[in-house]
Amino acid sequence: MAKNQTLKLDFAKREVTGTGACRKIRSKNLIPVVLYGPDYKNGLPGTVSAKFITPLANSARRETTLVELAISDGTTANALIRDVQRHPLTRAIRHIDLYQVLKGHKVKVEIPVRVVNAELSKGVKEGGLLAHKTRMLLVEVQPSDIPEEFTVDAQDLEIGSEIFVKDIRIPEGVTVLSDPDTLVLHIAAVRAFEEEPAPEEAEEETKEVEVVAKGKAAKEEE
Repeated sequence: MAKNQTLKLDFAKREVTGTGACRKIRSKNLIPVVLYGPDYKNGLPGTVSAKFITPLANSARRETTLVELAISDGTTANALIRDVQRHPLTRAIRHIDLYQVLKGHKVKVEIPVRVVNAELSKGVKEGGLLAHKTRMLLVEVQPSDIPEEFTVDAQDLEIGSEIFVKDIRIPEGVTVLSDPDTLVLHIAAVRAFEEEPAPEEAEEETKEVEVVAKGKAAKEEE
C-alpha cells in the first residue's frame, strides 16, 4: 500500500490582497493562496505556480498529498490543501487554502477505497452485482505516512460476500476513525435487486392500498 507522494512548491509571500490583486496574480500563471495553521493563525497570503499545483488541486488526492512549501522569506512549511475555490462557470481555480501540518502531529484525512479485480470476481461471473457502498475512510495518521489509497481485492468474493471497514488491511501507524462495522462493498444476486420495489413504486402501492381501504370503509358506512 503506497504512500502519497510529496509535492514541492515555491511559496512567494504577497502583501496585496483583494479581488483585483488576485485577478492580476492569475494573469501571470500564478494561483493566490493563503497558508493557515499553528504558526499562521492569521493566515499567510502568498502565490504558487499554477502549472505545478493545478494537477494536484484537480486530483482526487488533493487533500491527502503533502505539500512542501519553500517560503520566500527562507522558511519552510508542510501543508495540505484544505479548500479550492473555483469560477462557477469555467471551474478554473481562483484561490486555494492550505493548512500547515507539523511533524510529530497526526492529521485527520479521508482516504479513498479502491476495488480491484471486480471483473474477475466469482460472484460477478455468476451474475451477481458488486455494490461499492463506502468509498472514503476517515483516518488519523502522521502527515508523512498518509496512504495513497486502500484497496479491496474482489477476485475471491462470491454472491452474498460482504466486506466491512474492519476487514480492510490497514498499514501500521494509521488509525481508522470510521465505524468498523460500516459496509464497504457486497455482491448481491441481481434477483434481490429486482425484487426490491423502487421508492416511487412502493409509495404508489401504499397509496393504492390506502384508497382501497378508504373505499371499503365508505361502503360499510353506507
